[in-house]
Parts: sequence; C-alpha cells; structure tokens
Amino acid sequence: MAYTETRTVGYGTRVGNSFKQIGTGFLLFIAGTVLLWWNEGNYKKTADMLEQAQEVTVEMNNITKVSPEFEGQLVWASGEAATQDVLQDDQFPVSGNYMHLKRDVQYYQWVEHAKEERKDKMGGSEEIVTTYTYTKEWVSSPVNSSTFHDPAYVGRNKVNIEVESKTYDASNVTFGAYTFPDFFINSIGGYTPAPVEQTEAQKAEQERMIAQGNAQAEADSLAEAQGRTLPQQQNRYDGSRYTTQDEVPYLVSGNQIYYGRSMNSPQIGDVKITFEKVDPKAVVSILGKVNGNTFAKWKAKNGKTFSRLNMGKATADEMYNQAESENDMLKWGLRLLGVLIVIAGLKMIFGFLAMILKVIPFLASIMNFGVGLICTIVGIAWSLIVIGVAWLFYRPLWGVIILAIAGGLIAFFALRGRGQKPVAEPVPAGPQQPQGPQAPQQQWGGQQQMPQQPQQQWGQQPQQPQAPQQQGTPWSGQQVTQQPQQPQQQGTPWSGQQAPQQPQQPQQGTPWSGQQVPQQPDQTTPWNGQAPQDPNNPQQ
Repeated sequence: MAYTETRTVGYGTRVGNSFKQIGTGFLLFIAGTVLLWWNEGNYKKTADMLEQAQEVTVEMNNITKVSPEFEGQLVWASGEAATQDVLQDDQFPVSGNYMHLKRDVQYYQWVEHAKEERKDKMGGSEEIVTTYTYTKEWVSSPVNSSTFHDPAYVGRNKVNIEVESKTYDASNVTFGAYTFPDFFINSIGGYTPAPVEQTEAQKAEQERMIAQGNAQAEADSLAEAQGRTLPQQQNRYDGSRYTTQDEVPYLVSGNQIYYGRSMNSPQIGDVKITFEKVDPKAVVSILGKVNGNTFAKWKAKNGKTFSRLNMGKATADEMYNQAESENDMLKWGLRLLGVLIVIAGLKMIFGFLAMILKVIPFLASIMNFGVGLICTIVGIAWSLIVIGVAWLFYRPLWGVIILAIAGGLIAFFALRGRGQKPVAEPVPAGPQQPQGPQAPQQQWGGQQQMPQQPQQQWGQQPQQPQAPQQQGTPWSGQQVTQQPQQPQQQGTPWSGQQAPQQPQQPQQGTPWSGQQVPQQPDQTTPWNGQAPQDPNNPQQ
C-alpha cells in the first residue's frame, strides 16, 4: 500500500534556492566545457597512438620460446593462456584450478521507491506530494529500513548473514614461454558456474532444513488463511544461536549457497551467494610490448600507453579496428555527456528568471519553456564552438582547410546573389491594359472593364474585334458588365449607363438614351430609354 507525504515550499524559499543553484550551474558549465575540450584531445591522441602502434606492430608467430629479437617491440601474438593455480574461497567450500573465481552476494530486502509530483500554487509556493511504495527485491547490499518513511515498514529488513562479494585471480598464467602480467590476466573473461562442494553431513543438515522449512511454510500458510498474525522474522545469525559464522546453516544448489528457509520461496533477510569461474585454459590474442619473458604496455610518442587482449583468435587488423571503433564510441558518448552537462549548467544559472514569475504559474511556465529552449540552443552552440576550437588546436591544418572551405562557400553564394540582375518586365506597345482574371481587357470609351473577354469601344477599331456586320452603338464611357454581342446594325447611342448582360444584336433603331438595354430589344422600334413591358414583343 502506498504511503504519501505532502509538503509546501514557500515562494521565498524557492527563489532563494534558485539563486543558490547559480554557483552549481557555473560549475557544471565549466565542467562540461572542460570535458568537451579534453574529449577531443583524448580522441585525437588515442587515434594517433593507434595509428603509430599499427605501423610498428610485428607478428610473433612462435611463442614456445623467448626470442631476443622481439625485445622492446610491440608484437601481436595468439595462443593459449594457461594456469596451474588453485583458487579457493576463504569462507565457503568452493575451490579449483581456475583463472578467476568470483563470489557474488545478494540480499532479499524491502526497497523503498519514491515518486514526486510537484504543483505550482498561486503566490509562488509549490506543493510537493511524495508517494512511497515498497517492494521485495534482490539487492547487492543490505538496505537500512530504519530510514523508511512509512512507519509500517520501518525496521522490517533483516539479514541472515552479511557476506562480502569478492573475486580471486590466478597469479601465474603462462603464454607459451612467456608469462602474463596482471593487466592481461584481468582481461581474460568467460565466466561459467563454479560448483559448491558439500559434505555428507552438510547434505543431511540440508535435508533436515528443507523439511523444517516446508513444515514452517505450511504453518504460516494456515495461519495466514485463518487471519492470525505471523511472527516477525528474526535474523538467523544473531551471535547467540551460532558462535561463529561458519556454523550458520545454508542450502546448496549447484553453484549457489542460500541462507534461508526455502530457495523457491524467499523471505526478507535471505542471502543468496553465487559462484562463477573462468577455466584455467583459454585461447587469446594480444598486442603488447615484449619485456624479457613477459609483456608491458607500449608507449607512443604522445605519451599514451597501449595494450590489448581479445578472447579467441583475432588478427592484428581486427584488434586495431575494434580499438578504433571503441575510441569513436567513447568520443561520441563523452560529447553527448558534455553537451548535456553544459545545457544543465545554463538552465541552473538562468533558472531564477522563471522562478521569480512563479507567483503566476502560467507566466512562469512560458518563461520556463523559453529559458529551457534558449539554454538548449546556446548550450549546443557553445559546445560546437568548444569542439571546433579544440579541433583547430589539435588539428590546425585540417581546421584551417575547413575554415577556408566554409569561407569560400559563403563568398561564392554572396557574390552569386549580388551578381544576379532583376529581370525587367515587358512594356506594352499600346496603352497599358489592366490585368483581368482570365484574359486581357479592352477599353470601351477609355474605361477598363470586361474581366472575362476583351472589350471594345463602340465607334472605334477593337484590338481583337469580332467581325461586326454593321456599325455599333457608340460607347459613352460607362462600365459594361458583360461582353455585348456583335451588333448587326447601327444601334442606339450609349449614354454611360450599365450595359445589359447579354444584349441581342440590335438592328438600326432608336438611339440609346442611357437607360438599361433590354435583353432582347426590337430590331425595328426606336428605343426611347424605357424598358418595354415584354421584351419578347417589341410591338407593345
């Protein structure tokens, strides 16, 4: 069941804490900058060292005898590494002819998990709600439950026994006629389970413990089903039941020692110890400097040292390619880490700007977003500058070349843009016509109209005339809404009023008085300016 705590932090305290973070922000900013600078130098030095090492590496194909001609040289060799050493755990019955022997200890404990939810309040205060949950987990060290926040879980953790994790290494490892130094021995891997020895007496005790544990488990299940409270589990080893640590009983299963009632049903306080080994013989490939009948790390001109051991058979080129890949991965990983540290430092430096506006949470959220965005952009830009300057420092020739190329590209585009002349628009030969949505318009009596079809002046020669049959009615300068059809005979003079939408081809008739032309005027009756009652019957 979750346990929650709520606390409120005042506005003044929050502002004061934000100003205190400025110093930490500067430290992070400087640390990120130094890391970025160092990373570029380390990558360059390592790359140069690997390049130089690859050039001077010689192959040593025969490792069965010590060859004086390889003395002091960086050699590649491949063969079997072996040891006759017997490694034995100093507390448990685990031993054997191993290259390495490792003891890994885990404790079954209650673990506290905290989750915070922060909410800004009007006036600048902050409400923090912390939810604590508890789970049973295997951990590498005992958990102090006295600091738990939920009173129901305080003091719940026990341990049956405390044991330290430990690793044992062979000290005498041969490589043909040569012996391996510690840095080569520690690089040999390939762990497999190491069996735990068990005497007949221990087996009998284990069977008794298993039977007792099963009976206790059944009793606990019955008590839980009946609703009775289970007794709190006590430490199995408390200094009174057992006089020495060696007397504490445990269960054994394969490569595992278990301090508890049941390995299949762990209880708080149980301890699990796992043993692993590395076989005494393994095929390896090495890169190292010959130093008598052993090896040392090779030192490059820039002071970087180098040695390498790969499990199995690998060529020198494969080993160098792998080392270069690892160097590249380390470079990009530290670059990303450095950029994040720089950005975090800037956000801590300028975080007080958003904190001051916390009296109005809405404005503070906007400011916080803006500060975060600007700090991210500035942090990335600053990181790129540091990386670029470091690159120029460590690779000046390449830096100058890149700057020259960048400057040349900028100059090229600048001169190209300046050299382009604007294209002049063509000037029409006649009077400038207004642009219509579909086709150029034509002036009727000096006015600009007719958005769809070119118009013409009545009594003048049109620019794109249709074949008129007779002289049309003169245009008075008023707007024509649509294109008139071709007049067949001399029509009524235009008085300046709006033309009809689709006038029919008038024949010789009454002069136009300025009123609206009927849709279908009579071809014979003169027009007097009034609309007829029936345009289809001009005789009315």
